[in-house]
Formats: sequence, structure tokens, C-alpha cells
Amino acid sequence: MMRALLLLFISCAAAATGREGRDPTKNGNVEKTLNVHIVPHTHDDVGWLKTVDQYFYGLNNTIQQAHVALILDNVLNELQDPYTTHNRTFTYVEMKFFSKWYLALPPALKKSLKALIENEQFSFANGGWCMHDEAATHYMGMIDQTTLGHQFLLKELGVVPKVGWQIDPFGHSATQGGLLTSSVGFDAIYFGRIHYVDLQNRQAAAECEGLWKSSHDDSSVFWGLTGSYTGNYGAPEGFCFDALCADDPLVGLEKDALRERIKLFTNALGVQANRTKGRNIMLTMGMDFQYSQARKNFQNLDMLIDSTRQLLDSGEIKVFDFLGDRFGEVNIFYSTPEMYTQSKYADLVNAKASEEGSNPSKYNPTEWKTFPKKNDWFPYADCDHCYWTGYFTSRQSLKRMERVGSSFLHAARQIESMAKLTLPREQRTELITHPWNASPLYVLDDALGVVQHHDGVSGTSKQHVAYDYAKRIANGMNKASLFVTDALRKLLLKNSIDGVFDNLSYCNLLNNETICTVSQEASREGNKDEIYAIVYNALAKERDEVVSVPIDLSSNYIVEKLGDGQSDWVPVKSSVLPNANYAQVVGASSGIVYFEARDTPPLGASVFRVTKLDDERLSSLASDPATPRNLRRSIQNDLDDDIVITNDILSVTFDQSTGIITSIHNLRDDIMMNVGQQYGFYKSSFKDRSSSPLNFVQDQDSFKGEGKCLPGYTDAEGNEYPWLLGTAENWQNSGAYIFRPSTDQKLHIIPPKRTKSVVVYHSELVNEVHSVFGEGGWIKQIARLLPGKDFVEIEYVVGPVPVDDGGKEVVSKWTTSIASDGHFFTDSNGREFLDRMRGDHDIFGPDRPIIDEPVSGNYYPVNAAIFIEDDSHSFGCVVDRSQGGSSLTDGALELMIQRRTLHDDARGVGEPLNETDIGITPNAPYGNAERLGDGVIVKGHHRFIVGAGGSGASKMRTVMDNIFSQPHVFVASAPSGATVPFRQAKLSMLQSSLPDNIMMISLIALDKEDTFLIRLGHQYGPNEDTTLSRPVEIDLKNLFPHKKVVSLQEKTLSANQIRSDWEARRLQWDCSTDGGETLPLDKLHDGRVVLNPLEIRTYELVLVEDESRQD
Repeated sequence: MMRALLLLFISCAAAATGREGRDPTKNGNVEKTLNVHIVPHTHDDVGWLKTVDQYFYGLNNTIQQAHVALILDNVLNELQDPYTTHNRTFTYVEMKFFSKWYLALPPALKKSLKALIENEQFSFANGGWCMHDEAATHYMGMIDQTTLGHQFLLKELGVVPKVGWQIDPFGHSATQGGLLTSSVGFDAIYFGRIHYVDLQNRQAAAECEGLWKSSHDDSSVFWGLTGSYTGNYGAPEGFCFDALCADDPLVGLEKDALRERIKLFTNALGVQANRTKGRNIMLTMGMDFQYSQARKNFQNLDMLIDSTRQLLDSGEIKVFDFLGDRFGEVNIFYSTPEMYTQSKYADLVNAKASEEGSNPSKYNPTEWKTFPKKNDWFPYADCDHCYWTGYFTSRQSLKRMERVGSSFLHAARQIESMAKLTLPREQRTELITHPWNASPLYVLDDALGVVQHHDGVSGTSKQHVAYDYAKRIANGMNKASLFVTDALRKLLLKNSIDGVFDNLSYCNLLNNETICTVSQEASREGNKDEIYAIVYNALAKERDEVVSVPIDLSSNYIVEKLGDGQSDWVPVKSSVLPNANYAQVVGASSGIVYFEARDTPPLGASVFRVTKLDDERLSSLASDPATPRNLRRSIQNDLDDDIVITNDILSVTFDQSTGIITSIHNLRDDIMMNVGQQYGFYKSSFKDRSSSPLNFVQDQDSFKGEGKCLPGYTDAEGNEYPWLLGTAENWQNSGAYIFRPSTDQKLHIIPPKRTKSVVVYHSELVNEVHSVFGEGGWIKQIARLLPGKDFVEIEYVVGPVPVDDGGKEVVSKWTTSIASDGHFFTDSNGREFLDRMRGDHDIFGPDRPIIDEPVSGNYYPVNAAIFIEDDSHSFGCVVDRSQGGSSLTDGALELMIQRRTLHDDARGVGEPLNETDIGITPNAPYGNAERLGDGVIVKGHHRFIVGAGGSGASKMRTVMDNIFSQPHVFVASAPSGATVPFRQAKLSMLQSSLPDNIMMISLIALDKEDTFLIRLGHQYGPNEDTTLSRPVEIDLKNLFPHKKVVSLQEKTLSANQIRSDWEARRLQWDCSTDGGETLPLDKLHDGRVVLNPLEIRTYELVLVEDESRQD
């Protein structure tokens, strides 16, 4: 009976296709039937060659023929065609587009769509706001954009996506395979692109689908390649029936011609079936922005299915001719990724329950568990010299802007929750609204969801699209900051008094631009206003930080912190330094006041006041130890001795003539490390067609033939876009996607400027050493030490990058004596650390190192940190945005901090990566997208940390959270001496700090009264720290002061289903033959939850006033 049930399960796909009328169990020959799943879909980039709105409305078609609203309109019509005998299906992915289209539909069409969804004809895969990138994204952004899409689907349509669909990103991360697959309730994940050698190996071994163990807990998910396992996500060659394709349609063919086409099709089925295990294969019938003329697509797909069935049934095409004796029948039908996943699971279960399970073979699904994929799928390459590792760094300014926006959204949601929890009901009705997309933070949420797209934060869009991404984020931050400042006023002040803190503003330009309009105006000479700074801490633990506020240098200042009496001001340590403004920012302040913000409460804020000191008051405070000393004191070092700066933890030594760091001494741990610091660049590889190539490609084999085509991109005539044609074009340029150094692979060192007067600043809080590199000083650096911190902060400014040589890939390189033995570690989207081995992608075999591209082929994405270590020492860097990084020699680290190229890499974007400070002319035919002005200047921050042997990951972890969630500074001004009626001296959402290894990933006010979503994350991996890698128990019922939890429910990561429900229905890919037993994963007991290393858990809870806990 059990065997009969399992065999019937394999029919689930056909059973769901009501009008198909074809049972794959025909003749009782299930095990010899190949099921062919026809999956119509479109891939709609949320910005790439055109902006989001241009794509949706079909504008600017001189760039690309693409009209998303038209696609959805026509698909909806064709799925309801009363004349077809087929149960046509369609799969959609990008909720940014779909939500915009759906919300504008009239009620009748919404009803029709819901009926199609109910009938499993219109389905959803992934379901995020976009199809996010996996190399340049941080886990916060990935979670947020996925949640936004999933909540739309749940609340508007009652839909819960069950399958991941990452078909176009250029490599795939371990975090995607674990956290963003099983944790969001997916049973499988599908993608198109993997390294070309890996693809060839898997095709030969029938391993184009399998199990992926990417997670730290060793659990597996099912993965599969799309595009008939050819490296893309489209139809088999010759069978793209879209209006954008050049393939001949089937409709209208004569009988003989049709038979020949179907023979080609069945031959393609045979090739695909022999590249995987099991009895099911999926044909992804769609590409970029296809189905705008959906009738043509579906009529030809109907004919493809009918003709294949007819010719097989009649015997005119014999199954043996294209499948051999492995299969005796073929069943072909419309399907969806979800149906296909169920069928692949049935393949596994049936194999385990039959004799097949005890007979290992190339095609046995039980072999998936024997050789699972581990870690990630980086780097991606589509030919020998074509490593897609440039986009790890492309568009550094946009990458930083995305990270700043994501950090602010994280804090703004907490403040929104605080307003909902603590403000009187009459004050918060205007703050909190009910529809899923009507939150005052929605515009920012939407903008950040859009930019997570794999041509957004990746930096691989056209320039005008990158401008649109940035504009969306800026607009979202402006709208969100208006709400947040209003909430903070109501939370901090006793009552609303006209004119008090009316100019409270979020200073979002502090770090990169050193601009804060309110503080700069209040500090100008002649203005007697006092500056108030509200410092918000979005981390779940009390923290001590040095905070900076831009000011005018014309005065002396004292900084005070608001005491518990709401009117008492306590002086704090502060220093004033001039702002070097190496980035040449217009409107930047002339000075910066640094002050110590100690004991800033978790998920809370403290209030500070910055007051000008006239001579009389300065004299009266001279004996006060908190009075700032040595204000703006600078030293021009002209001694023969090395320069040394120290804080209470580190002592850092610099070369006295260049300001380059030569050693770092951790005084607390007594670890001394000599270091070498360099800036350099790789020359971008390119072929100038007006002259001879710099150096021709050595290996011609991979370039033979009529030309390689970029999957998913067609030219104006509908032909696939050729990017390598004939021997005259055998050259791979470096560009937005691809990093390819010139063939000598040489790092050209940028010499530091030698001087007798290295600029050094000493103050009570901050110590700095300035240095300059390159002819004309196009790289500047400030090395900085802050009190109580165990890192050296490097503030670097790069640009304009000279490109007279055709382009540069600029890197920061550090060398040490660490015996790293080829190993280095990079994070995966800010979560797992992965052990990288130089020259080993686990695909070439033991006898072939990476020789084609030894530099770019060893680059990996660094979203948060990179480090090396041996038994004695560790050395690493925490970054403030995503970059590419590597260790190309033992003991060395390098990070690519900027790119500027003058040639396109021919992967579809059609533009060089050449960002300039004025802009561009219009695109063709109205212009030629000419760059205007000089190259952009970028400013960034690295934090370098030395530690004991084996401590690299532990040293990185705390700094990673701190640099993502830096203190958020809100500034207001008030007349000197004015009374500001504070309600309280500080704010905090939490009863007390959470443990050091726990982060409040999310705290979100939901649309139901008194209801909140919280995500708690364990921030340490297994065995990274003897103490902080241990499981942690958190009492959820005692998190919030004066509140009690009356309802508590665990959800999946995107909060669209109850966790226990998902665990009960999930497909157990690791189950035993008898089906196994699901482990009890709900550890919640009386409000207490245990978090294991790197685990993130999500809860929906209802909070009400707890009278017994009131003061």
C-alpha cells in the first residue's frame, strides 16, 4: 500500500492540470515515464537598462523593448482563453512590478486572477520585492525585501510562495541557500548561472540538480539549474516563441516541417534528461521581459505539447531514439516550479522505497545525499577569462547608500514601534496606519527593496538607472526621517510647544559628506543657538561610542549630556578637529566636534547639548576635567622618530615620512604585528579596436565558433546578443560585471607622498594621521584611533581615478607575517564565514590550479569582513559596504575599493563603468550617454583588527554589527538659555541589554493593534568563540519594560506562515526511507527561546500594559 501511494505521488503535477487529461501512470509504467514540466515565466529586472517605471509602463523602448504591465495584462487574458484544451500556467516573481499592476486592477479582473491562483494556473516563485543579488547584498536587505514581497502576497492574495527562484544572479551565496531558502519556507531553490567548468562537470555526471548543504546546521535544500541545464533560464535552443525571439513558430508549419522540429525538441529532452537524476525535468519557457504578446507564446506552447504527444503516441517519433532504454514513455504538460519540486521530491521518496534506492547509479536520486553541494557558488565565470568578480565592487557610492538606508530603516522601525508602544493613543493615530503599504516608512522600504535587485546594488545597471536607484533611496530616507523626527519629539518632550525642536533633523550625511545643516547653521559665527543631538542606538546592548557632529570652526565648544533630572546637564569628553574634506564635498563643514556618548541605552537614545564657549565661560571652566583640551591642536611632524598614536587598547606606529602604518600593537592582548600597507591598481583589460590588442588571448579553444551569446539578452531584431564574434574579437574587457586585469596580472603600487611634515592630530578623544598617495594626490587616507576601540579605522578617499591608461581597479593591500597557507575567510552576506582556499574552487580537480585568471579568479564578495589567521595571530578588516577581496599571497589581504573603466564588458549593460560627477547626456537615439565632468570621488571606512591565533571570526563579529548600525544622530537647535521641556533623559525599548552575541534583527510595528514582529539573531557561528558561540536563552516575556506579552507565535523568517505549520508540511529531503520524523524545532517554552549559533528566529507578539510592573 505504501509503495502504491508513493508511485501515485509522482502524478501530482499532472493531477493538478485539470484539462490536460493525461495520466503519467498510463499502462502502469510510472518508473519508465519521463515527466516534462513546461513552465512559462518571464524574468523582469527591477531596473537594469531602464528604470523601474520605464520598464513597468513600457517607456524608453529605444533602449530595450520591455513593458511589464502589458506582459501581465496579456498573460491574464491568455490563461483564461476558453478555446484552449490546456490548463495553461504562468509563474511570476518580482512583486514590485506585480503589486503595482495588481493594485490598479478593477475588481472583476482581481477576481479572475484569484480564481487562476486558486486553480494553480497563476503561480508565484520567490515572491520577493525583486530577485535580489547574492554577492553585494547584506542579510538585512535580503530579509527586508523578501518580507515586503511576501507580506504583499499574503495580505492581498493569501499566497505563500514555496519555491526560491534566483535564476539570474551571478553566483549564489551560502546565506541564500540556508537562511533565504528553508528559513523563509521554501522547499527548493532554482538558479541559472554557475561556473562554466562546474556546469560542464555536472552535465557529464548528471548532477545538474541535487542537495545543497550551505547552512551551519548541516540541513539541506533541493537546488536545480534552469534553462535546460545550459547556464541560463530560457527555452531549449530553437524553441523560444516570444515576440522578442528569432526562432520560427510552430503554428502554421506543414506536417513534415513540424515533425522535424518536434524531433529536434525531443532530442533536446533526451540531452536534458541525461544531465539529471530522477524522472522529471523542467523546461523554463521564458526570458527577460517575455510574454508581451502572450497569445503567440501560449499558442505555440499548446502546439508543442500537442504535437509531441501525437507524434509519440503514433510512433512517428520513438522514445528509444532520444532516451534509450532509460524511459519508455514521455508525459509533457504545463506546470509550475512548485509542482516540479513536489515531483522531484517524489522521485527521491520513490527511489528510497524501491529497489532503485539500494542500487547506486548515475541517475539515482538517492545519490543526491551522497555528494551534496557545500558552501557557495562563487566566483561565477562563463569562460576562461570571464570572471564576474568586478561587480562585487562596482558603484561604491550606491553600495554605501544602500547600506546607510538599510541601517536607518532598521532604526526607524524601532522608533515607530516605540511610538506605538508608549505614546498616548491620541498622539499615535497619525503615526501608525493599517494597510500593508501605508506605513510612513513604506517609501524607504520600497526603495531599498528595489535596489537589492541583482542589477541594482550589484552596480551593473546603466548610469541613468543607478541615478534612479539613488534618488529613490534619498526620497525614502527623507520621508522616513520626517516621521521619525516627529515621533522622537513626541517621545522626548513633555508637550508640543511651537518652535521647540521644530528643526529636528536626521543627519544622514555625517560619515561620507560631513554635512548636517542644522548644526552647521547653529554653530556659525554670530549665531547664539545651542545644538541638541539625539544619539540613537539601534543595537540591543548598551554601547559606548564617539559621535561626530559637523560644526563651524570659529568657536570653542562644550558638550553635555542630559542627566536623569531632565534638566541637569553633565559635561562629557569632547574634541574639535578640522574637517580635511578630502572628498571636496560642497557644503561640508569646516570642523567636527567629537564627543563621547557613553552608556547609550539599547534600542534607545541619549540627549546631548553642544554649546559655544565664550572667553569668560571658557576661563571659568578651565579647572573642569571634562572641559575639552587641545582643541583643534595639530602637529606637523618633522622629527626623525616614527609617529605613534595610542588609545587604551592599541598602539599604532607610522612611517615618519609617509604616514603609512608599519605596526599595530594590541596592548590589552600583548599582540604585536608588523604590517605593510599599500594602495595599488590593476590595469583594466581592454581591446581598443582602433589599435592592436594589448595581448591576445592565449587559449583560443573557448572562443571558437560563430560567437558566444549572452543568455537572456536579445538585440533590437530579437537575436541573442553576440559578445564574442570571430577571431578578430577574441578579447574580454573588464567592465561593470567582469574584473579582468591586464594580462601581466600586475598590481601597480601607488607611491605615498613623502614629506617632512606628515599631518597628525592629537586630541583627548581622537588621534589621526593623514597621508597622501599618487601623482596629484588622488588617494588620501586618515588613520584614526578612538577610545576604547580595538580597531584602527582607515578613512580613505579615492578619486578622481585617472583613466588615461583605459581603466583602473583600485585596491587597498596589507601584508603581514601570518602563515595563512593559502586560506582566507570572507563572510556570506554578513552571516557565515566561509573558508576560501586560493586557487581552489572545488571544480577544476586537484591537478589544475586557476591559471587563466589568477587574480580575478580568486576574488570573492566581502559584505562585512575578511580575515586571515594562523596559530599565533589573526588580522582582518571590516568594511562599510560590499567590496571584492582576496588573499593572493600568504599573509596578505586586499580589498578593491573603487573601479573605473572605459570599455564595456559585453554582458548586456552596454556601457563602461565610468561614473562622473556631473552626469551623462541622454541615451541613443537622443544622445550617446556621454559622461560629463571628472570621475567621482568616493569615501569609505575600513576597520582593521589584530588578534590572537584562531580568533579572526570572533574579532570581526562585534565590529560588523557596530559598523552596520552606527549611532544615528538627530540634531536640533534652540536659542541659548531656552528651556526645553524634556519628558525623560533617555529612551529605551528594552528592559536591559541583550547578551553580546544577540542582535535585535527587526522590531516592526504591525498593522494589528498592539502587535509587533521581532527577529532575534545569534551573531556568532559555531566554534568562533569559546563563550559567545554558545546557545543563548532569551526570555521574550521580559524584554520590554512595563509591558506583558499576551500572545506569542513563532513565524518563518518572512513572517508569512506559522513556523510549526511550515515544519509540518516541509519536504524532508534528508528523510530516511520510512519518511523519518521531523525534529521538534519550536523551542519556545513559557516565553523562553534558545538561539543556536547564527540562528535567526522570528516572532509575532502582542504587548499590553503590565500594571504590576509600573514604577
